[in-house]
Amino acid sequence: MKKKRYLILIVVVFLLVALLLFFFHGREKISDFQVEDEIAKIEEAKKYGDKVIGWLRVEGTNIDLPLIEVNDDTNVLRDDYHFAWTNSFPDEKSNRPAFISHNIRNVSRNPVVGDDTMIRFEQLMSFIYPDFMKENQYIEYTNQDGETALYHIYAVSLLEDDQSASYSDTYTLEEQEEYIKKAKEESMYDIDVDVKEDDLLLTLFTCTRFYGVGTNYSFRVDARKVRENEKNVLSQVTENENYDKIKDRMEEGENYEEV
Repeated sequence: MKKKRYLILIVVVFLLVALLLFFFHGREKISDFQVEDEIAKIEEAKKYGDKVIGWLRVEGTNIDLPLIEVNDDTNVLRDDYHFAWTNSFPDEKSNRPAFISHNIRNVSRNPVVGDDTMIRFEQLMSFIYPDFMKENQYIEYTNQDGETALYHIYAVSLLEDDQSASYSDTYTLEEQEEYIKKAKEESMYDIDVDVKEDDLLLTLFTCTRFYGVGTNYSFRVDARKVRENEKNVLSQVTENENYDKIKDRMEEGENYEEV
């Protein structure tokens, strides 16, 4: 009788553990990154004289910047305040604006994460780490019309790129479809985010000397607007073959170049 009770107890415990594992494994993990009202910040940034057209925040980083348009008089090297800029002129037809900002210091083979003294897009390099990418997947973007929304990252790439894509922000559906396909192919991660050609997209660029001084590499993060009634789920992230050479480079050790 005691033996039978003991077996029943073991079975009950086993079932409870199995149910708990199923419950926690099967639960969607939701990001707590939320939209904020950035209008006051945008108005404050206008005092520097540039044409401020929006605001940007990136989950897990200290990137919290005004967005400006460049013109012949814009000095993107000014250091009295920090910003990101675009070489296009976003309007109501824009479906893939791209913004650029500097990465002056985060240039080693093992980029630094969590250094709050970093500025501009220096912390964008945090997405080179899979564990960081798995926990931080959203961007808040306030556009030129003052509309704020979250965007879900679907591709992260480190590649030879002159950032010329920042000169065009309005694509046909065919061009948009081709861009999405290429971004996913170039990404160092396979990210379980559905992206369609009629989604509104967003691209962030920064320079990097990850492959040494004098190289023309860019670190690029692509995201698409969160759809209506869509939860802010943290998607599955898997390293792919593009990550192999990056990982090999990182294993060679740190090598900070002179600025």
